[in-house]
Amino acid sequence: MDNQTMNSQELQDLANLKQLHKGKGITATVFGIISLFGCLGPIALICGIVAIIVGANARKKSQKTTGTAGMVMGIIGVALSVIATIFIIAMMAGIMAPSMVNYVDKTEIASDTQLCDTVKTAITVALYDPSCADEESLDFIAYYSDGYYHDLSEIYEDDCKFAESVKEMLGYTSYEDLCADLQSDGAENILFYINGDTVAVKIPGADIEVE
Repeated sequence: MDNQTMNSQELQDLANLKQLHKGKGITATVFGIISLFGCLGPIALICGIVAIIVGANARKKSQKTTGTAGMVMGIIGVALSVIATIFIIAMMAGIMAPSMVNYVDKTEIASDTQLCDTVKTAITVALYDPSCADEESLDFIAYYSDGYYHDLSEIYEDDCKFAESVKEMLGYTSYEDLCADLQSDGAENILFYINGDTVAVKIPGADIEVE
């Protein structure tokens, strides 16, 4: 009788165990189905991983049919979610790239425009500086006040008080250092223009001009 009771108990435990493993197989299948919706992104990815793990466990416990189905759908779901994520990232990058390029271009132009404005201010201040009214400075100013644009390197190559005043206000020890701060495409040099009280500065390669 005891043996019969034990056998019945064992059979019941075995049935319960099979039911548990069957539940794992079903769970793997359900998660696998959800994972097939790659558009769910992270949710699909997580469900796919769960389906693979639970499905593999169910296969080991004799539930090969549902376990295998769950695993396969989980693998497919993970692949779809990865592809969907890559596609979304690529699409967002494609949308944002032109805006980013435009933003960088505007930032570079703004920086170079500010530099031109600084050069104009330095030249204007030096023109009205009483200490720059010596003969050499006046000759320099008169020579370049011809209504034409000249390279700013002309100021850096001279040592009259006017030129020294401009260089001191700009804060660059050499013309090369000044041009090294140019950021816009095509910006290689800076030109200045003096005609009476009018001062203008431009960067020809970048089509930037401050008057």
